[in-house]
Amino acid sequence: MTARGSIYPAVDVGLVVRRQPYCQRSAVWLLTFLLAFSVLADNPPSYALNLQQFIATAQRDNKDLRAARYAVDIARARLLQAGTLANPRINVGAANDAGFNNEGEYSASLGISQEFPIAGRLLRQKDVARIDIELAQAEILDAERRLAGEVAANVYRVLVADRQIAARDALSAVDERLARATQSRFKAAEVSELDVNTIALDLQRLAQERALLQTERRTTLQALNRQLGRPTSAALTVVEPLPQIDAVLSLDEALSRIPRRPDLRLAQLQINRAQADIALSKAQRWEDWSVGLGMQQDRLSITGAPPQGADRALSLSLSIPLPLKSRSGGRIAAAKAAATQAEARVDALRLEIESDIAAAHAEVTSLQGLLHNYEANLLPVAERNVGLAEKGYSQGLLSIVEVVQVQRQHGELKAAALNTLDQYLQALTRLRIATAEFAPPTDTSP
Repeated sequence: MTARGSIYPAVDVGLVVRRQPYCQRSAVWLLTFLLAFSVLADNPPSYALNLQQFIATAQRDNKDLRAARYAVDIARARLLQAGTLANPRINVGAANDAGFNNEGEYSASLGISQEFPIAGRLLRQKDVARIDIELAQAEILDAERRLAGEVAANVYRVLVADRQIAARDALSAVDERLARATQSRFKAAEVSELDVNTIALDLQRLAQERALLQTERRTTLQALNRQLGRPTSAALTVVEPLPQIDAVLSLDEALSRIPRRPDLRLAQLQINRAQADIALSKAQRWEDWSVGLGMQQDRLSITGAPPQGADRALSLSLSIPLPLKSRSGGRIAAAKAAATQAEARVDALRLEIESDIAAAHAEVTSLQGLLHNYEANLLPVAERNVGLAEKGYSQGLLSIVEVVQVQRQHGELKAAALNTLDQYLQALTRLRIATAEFAPPTDTSP
């Protein structure tokens, strides 16, 4: 039994302990614990998720996405650093005539100076840093969108693989019934060895196809585990139903969701980043002014005059760089070119998104018609033919070769229908990726 609401299997051990000594009771509980632990070790808990839980878990635990999120912290740290004043400078000076006349003359000064921007350079640096944070966040959102699409594509591949395996199992069950009937008729000399070998080979073919599908399914589950940030060999179960074939947005509604795309928002932020860089480059045309405050003390020696006392004075200085040659012209031109390039990229990306949505929507609509035709017309007739052929063989009206041909035709139609279903689900996933339809789920508990 499995406890309700728990992913771990419960261990039901019935023990009756009456008036036993303490050591015996301890031994019993120890054995019970060891038995429960061995059961859990032999039967590891299954990790069963639906599509929304797969997406939420991947967005939370994916290793690459976790590493990418640190870009936001880096951008925020740069915002703290941006717009800070330069450190003040201490200016110390001293001079005397000890190496020459040694008349006691000297001069000493001590001061402090600070550079101040006058064109708003610090504010413009902060503007650039704030946009860098938004850029990092938009990149994370776009990575989450793409990861959600990759997870959904793998989930749908697993679902289709399960149905393909089930279809091979159903055909194998029919072949096994035919094989038993053929063996009985062969013993009665009603059929030849060719009939026995034909049905045996068809069974082997189905077994080979099933093994190949199992390998593909296992590889897909390993990719899903890697996207979830889990070991590739961990147990994983998909509990997602197939989406409704008719549940597709109209083309106009799909195109109306273009503004939701994070990569489009990212491209638009690049325009803002270039414009902020233009403002910063213009502010850097004026270099910082330097203001200094100090104290100076000196003593002079005058020939024929009595010794002079020391003089003290306060000094105030202002250093203004002359903008005779602008060193920001090239940077301003580069920033303007970057802004123009970003605008062109937004237009190109919008056109690309519209094309992707239109192509995916057209593919989904076309595959819908094919799936309906398989389900309504082709598969029912093929399944009826298999039953008729099996009945005709049992009555001696058909040969085993004809029965195998009918069954193979049914198998090929079933495989083609499932392949079409796989193409439909992958096209539907591309449409959902293009329209940013994958929204964060409200419930992520397994």
